[in-house]
Amino acid sequence: MKKLLLLLAVMMPLMSIAQEEKPVQGTVPAVDNAFQLAADLAKYGYSHNDALSLVQAARIAQNEGFVAMPGTKEPGSSTGAVTSSPFTIEPARLLADAKARANGDDVVLALIEDASRYPAPSATRGSNNPMYVVDVVSANSYDLYRHTFRASEEAIVICIGDGDTDLDLYVYDENYNLIDKDDDYTDDCICTFTPSWTGTFYIKIVNRGRIANRYLLRSN
Repeated sequence: MKKLLLLLAVMMPLMSIAQEEKPVQGTVPAVDNAFQLAADLAKYGYSHNDALSLVQAARIAQNEGFVAMPGTKEPGSSTGAVTSSPFTIEPARLLADAKARANGDDVVLALIEDASRYPAPSATRGSNNPMYVVDVVSANSYDLYRHTFRASEEAIVICIGDGDTDLDLYVYDENYNLIDKDDDYTDDCICTFTPSWTGTFYIKIVNRGRIANRYLLRSN
């Protein structure tokens, strides 16, 4: 009976997340789908104090080897932004936060203990030398990053915020021509495109809200 309840508890946030998916042009590789799922589970876990969702996010991050690789913000980006949001997919932090929300549940604590035995993940690399950044963008401001994409290889940029404000995502070429955008009314953003040349592109995250937003940014 406990196993059945545990399965249902894990599936509920997954069902909720699935209902919020948006159509995306192009093919999203499994590793990027995993990144989105881990981030969405973490967001759900923190917003609903759901320990199981945080454990699931930690296991995905461990399996895929997601390790933050700092990106350098371009001039004009927001600086010094702070937020109380704990949003992350760093496994050790997720498991610690899950334990704090487990309310003494023996099943959840056992899952946390099991996940804690996994070795620390090593960075996942791909053909485009992926960037994975965790940062905070100020209210009514933007963050800008420079990144290299390769010709004829599908490029994917994913930005997922902590849920506090609307974030918009834009990708520009080296001449600041707009290549793709995701400017709906959420802070879950994805852009996909196939460059015709190898070169520098700019990734811009715009915070439309009145408070800061902690976001996870990944590009392949």
